[in-house]
Amino acid sequence: MQILDAAAVLISARGFQQTSVDDLIECAGLSGKSHFYHYFKSKSELGYEVLGRQFDLVAEKGMTILREPTLEPIARLNLFVDSIVAVHAEKGSNCGSPFGLLATEMADKDEGFRLRIAQVFRGWISQIQSLFEELGDELTADADPQRLARFFIATLEGASQMSRMKRDVSIIHGVAVDLKRFIAGNVRSMAPQ
Repeated sequence: MQILDAAAVLISARGFQQTSVDDLIECAGLSGKSHFYHYFKSKSELGYEVLGRQFDLVAEKGMTILREPTLEPIARLNLFVDSIVAVHAEKGSNCGSPFGLLATEMADKDEGFRLRIAQVFRGWISQIQSLFEELGDELTADADPQRLARFFIATLEGASQMSRMKRDVSIIHGVAVDLKRFIAGNVRSMAPQ
């Protein structure tokens, strides 16, 4: 866990390729490379584990919100969006999605990363899609749950990347407001007449 925590911090700050095993050893407070290689066969294997762990941490909170049975689907979606904005506000302008950051850096360079990142996004899209499907007949006639879910995730990921690149947390806040408005426009009872 110590190595994974150190790796998550370094990869978030520097990127995967700019983080060396020696950097990880120093940051984790290990006494040598043998400790690293006792747990991980390679730096890539560590990267896969960091990606999985980051997903688990985000999913723990996010999935709890998305599966909250006492709230209507739109309320859960809005609360989920608010939680993403809150994380960015808390961590500041250098915060970015761990999935989007690794996808941008590694998807074309390492098939293992590409496959794992694609799996993460499929999981999120599937969960969001199920909320849109819960709405059933409340969705407007041309609203497709899968397409809406992909748009939802792509919008949040894009806003996260833009906020990080411009070092401006207000970007994700503004996009969140517009995303909620867009989603409401696809629900019969909320859509403008």
